[in-house]
Amino acid sequence: MKGKTLNQFILSALLILHMVPAISQSGNGSDFATREDSINCGKNLSAYRTFFNLKLYDDAFPTWLKAFNDCPASSERMYLDGVVMYRSFIEAASDGPVREGRIDTLMLIYDRRMEYFGDEGNVLGRKGRDLLNYRGGEIEEVQKAYEMFKRSIDLEGRESQEAVMLLLISSGIALNKAQIIDDNQVIEDYLKVVEILDPLEARSSRWARTRATIDEVMLREEILSCDALNRYYEPLLEQQRDDKAFLKKVITLYDAAGCDNTEIYVSASENLFRIDPGPESAHNLAMMFITRNDLERAIFYLKEAVLGENIDSDTRAEWFFKLALVSNASNDYCAAIVYAREAIAYNDQYGKAYILLGDAFIASRESLGDDFQQRTAFWAAADMYSKAGQVDPSSAEEANQKLNDYAGQYPNNEDVFFRDIKEGDQYKVGGCINENTTVRSRK
Repeated sequence: MKGKTLNQFILSALLILHMVPAISQSGNGSDFATREDSINCGKNLSAYRTFFNLKLYDDAFPTWLKAFNDCPASSERMYLDGVVMYRSFIEAASDGPVREGRIDTLMLIYDRRMEYFGDEGNVLGRKGRDLLNYRGGEIEEVQKAYEMFKRSIDLEGRESQEAVMLLLISSGIALNKAQIIDDNQVIEDYLKVVEILDPLEARSSRWARTRATIDEVMLREEILSCDALNRYYEPLLEQQRDDKAFLKKVITLYDAAGCDNTEIYVSASENLFRIDPGPESAHNLAMMFITRNDLERAIFYLKEAVLGENIDSDTRAEWFFKLALVSNASNDYCAAIVYAREAIAYNDQYGKAYILLGDAFIASRESLGDDFQQRTAFWAAADMYSKAGQVDPSSAEEANQKLNDYAGQYPNNEDVFFRDIKEGDQYKVGGCINENTTVRSRK
């Protein structure tokens, strides 16, 4: 396995588990052939428990074994205690046939418990955990444990233990590294676990921690690589392009894996917007297309976003500002002017919007006419820069820098004189700027 032995991988998974709480369950009744059998069973149960409660497991063992063999349906507690004893016996044994025999008996205890008391999902999870703990270095045993965890989760659903979910993923990754199961199977297991955890995360931080640990394991072992996700989801996306729950799952998973720049993520996001449009999702799509430098589609979705309902004024101002910014970057300066003004209309203290409006005035100047007329755009821009510094201290430094940089672009005194105007006069800048300003000349 990639930089890590099978033993190390399984051990690391076991080490990060929380302790599984003890189970308290009452025993079922049992029919005995004779009254004497019933009395003997009761004596054996009582005798082993006396020693067991004192942790004298060697002394408890003979009468426990008698009860285990002679009256297997008499007490579920007997199986729980047997697991505790046999774990102790296994830990005390050296590697070899004796230790292996004790592990086999531990597995038998779990099987007998299921046979007589049911609760298969819960017991299989515990059995698989012990199998990994004691034989996690053997890939065939890891595969057996993995099947136990799968069956356990199928049966337990939302009642599944955190440990079982984590160990399903960890053992699945071990099998994947050994080329026994493919990436798709591990991803399917992960999605099954996530489906259980999603509604539970809000209830308790322990579930959020479990989800974070599982995500970390998947990402660290590179199972949630973009290529692996694409191979898994590509054949499914067209079939389920109208399935809202499926599309949300794809988007969430790709986000977690850092694969939000792939075509499948884009397709899933656009399909989700198509069937469930809204201003927030439109804005998120626009931001995605900005990062992809697809400004045309970014503009489309920002237009959808700003027209949405139930948006507060500051948010709408911010989104209009972004729309103006992208329009300006797309050389659509007149549109940038319109949208920057809209941003200011919703938030008249928005310094960056005034600065962007000034920048768009200057960028659009070529449509104004001759050189003098084009230079008048700098007057209108200066008004916006000054306003930015006045209303928003955080924008003052940038605004003042632009005022200083562009003052040299004003018309000179002679040009102003020949236009039969003078400094301080009012002047209407034309084109899509369409702004009243004050005449200024270059010194």
